[in-house]
Amino acid sequence: MKRLLALLMPLTLVMLLVAGCSKSSPAGSAGSGSASSGAASSGAAPSGSSAASGSAVPTSCPTEATGFAKTKFVTHAALGFGAFHRYIYKPFRAGTFRSGAHGRITAFIKAGLAALFIKREVRLAGDAAQNSPALCKAILSPLRTVSETVQDAVSKLRQGDASGVGAIQSAVSQVESQASSHGSKITENSNAPLS
Repeated sequence: MKRLLALLMPLTLVMLLVAGCSKSSPAGSAGSGSASSGAASSGAAPSGSSAASGSAVPTSCPTEATGFAKTKFVTHAALGFGAFHRYIYKPFRAGTFRSGAHGRITAFIKAGLAALFIKREVRLAGDAAQNSPALCKAILSPLRTVSETVQDAVSKLRQGDASGVGAIQSAVSQVESQASSHGSKITENSNAPLS
């Protein structure tokens, strides 16, 4: 009983944090999940645009890379994408999130923590990509999509809908493909700590 309570308390906290972030994110936050706030945060697209992923790119990208931009981008993307595959995608494929599945509560706790970790790592990867002329225009839009859809996917999983996981997988694949074509191959780190 104590073990169950110990598992439920962090799950409740994570779910409250996830729900709170999705409802009260400031307009400049990439994690709000709405197209208009994603466009508003960059200032490059009008708020009435139909870009579902907030695909606006910054108005200016640097002409020279600064501060080990590619290295930082690859490191943070590898951690975030590795956490996604380990704690969300693989348990989803194994059916661990289904009602009555063995280890379901633990999987949800880990998925909630992973969602927060992924958002942080994707934000840091985006910050690094903004300092690289090769990555700036090509990577920021799909990264923003990953950040926005990870929150939705965890919320949908709580309600029994796993469709958001496919959207994240698609965005992750797009980022990895674009990064590789710009000389920044991402090798996922599946041992990413969730702290």
